[in-house]
Amino acid sequence: MRADTNDEGWGLSIVIPLYRDERALPDIFDRCGPILDAQEDGGELVLVDDGGLDRTTPVALELAKGFRHPTTIVRLTRNFGQHPAVFAGLAHARGNRVVTLDSDLQYPPEEIPKLLAELSSEFPVVSGYRAERRDPFMRRLITWALTRWLNGQTRTQLRDFGSMFRAYDRQTVDLMLTFTERHRYVPAVVAWLGVPIKEVPIAHEPRGPRGSSYRLAALVELVFDLITGYSVFPLRLLTSLGLIASIGGFVGTVIFIVYRIAVGAGVSGTVSAFALVFALLAVLLLLVAMIGEYVGRIYSEAKARPYFVVDSAHRIEASPPGPLSLPAERPT
Repeated sequence: MRADTNDEGWGLSIVIPLYRDERALPDIFDRCGPILDAQEDGGELVLVDDGGLDRTTPVALELAKGFRHPTTIVRLTRNFGQHPAVFAGLAHARGNRVVTLDSDLQYPPEEIPKLLAELSSEFPVVSGYRAERRDPFMRRLITWALTRWLNGQTRTQLRDFGSMFRAYDRQTVDLMLTFTERHRYVPAVVAWLGVPIKEVPIAHEPRGPRGSSYRLAALVELVFDLITGYSVFPLRLLTSLGLIASIGGFVGTVIFIVYRIAVGAGVSGTVSAFALVFALLAVLLLLVAMIGEYVGRIYSEAKARPYFVVDSAHRIEASPPGPLSLPAERPT
């Protein structure tokens, strides 16, 4: 369910998922404020606390009281992940234009006007691509591989498929909110819709000292989700490997029999049998593992659990201009 907008249209919504980001919040408010100031039709900030155990929500509430634009603060019951948090933010966004932004501000908020300038009926989605990416080599390599894979599966040609720094028109956001599957990857959802996407080069700042909230296990899970969630190619590949192995086994058996008849000797039957069995076993194990991934997805979808659960949602209207102050630390 999406937040209601008025009949005359309502400006810009900046949606930011948060996870253990209480220290980043003052910078978020300070840097997003001027962007919203420049919107003639108004704007709002939509923050989604993805179940962190720190003081992100209380700090955000306190800062929002002195913020000069409306702020919606949504807290989820637990850590559902970045993409569910983004969808929670989209569901609460009221703007006719929506920008998604990461909380580490590697995508500078000051680049938002570049996206909005290109947003139009011709291009209802504008994505910022990182011309000079400031991430570790391994992360850049994974993104490059996933971009090539997803471009092939969705028949798009994006330089930076994984960029979450995007501007959407209202119609696209509403279409995205109709998706019901449990495994959603925001850029792939948009690509599946088939709406035109324009890429704009943007600055990319170094990551802060906290580093990425994505750990190795989460990245591996994301990779498997993307591979099995948007294509049956792995099943077809393993089917082809099984067919090739079967043909190879049959041809090898024929050659072995002919060789034994013609020469009268050959490779030990035990050795050749073990080699053939292990080759076929390896193919079978890969096939079973891949089928297991797809069955797991079916099981997850069949449970039909909600994509995210909202613990609380606060709407704080605009306040007169004034300094932002942090709440006092909780006594220990």
